[in-house]
Amino acid sequence: MKAILLLTSGAILCSATAAGWVWLNALACGMNTTGCSKLTLNWDDWESLSFFVPSFALGLGLMAAGGWRILKR
Repeated sequence: MKAILLLTSGAILCSATAAGWVWLNALACGMNTTGCSKLTLNWDDWESLSFFVPSFALGLGLMAAGGWRILKR
């Protein structure tokens, strides 16, 4: 049961992190005063991406721990 909880919480954290990253880029596109024709994910902007990498890595770690527990059984 603990393995399923680890996998689920890791997947939720990774999904929330990805959604937050897309939302931040959409907000930046909408706040652009010159207009924005399409949404692009700016992977070169490490100033804002640095806030999302630790939570994404934590989610991946939780999923890896859950997967390892399942494989050990």
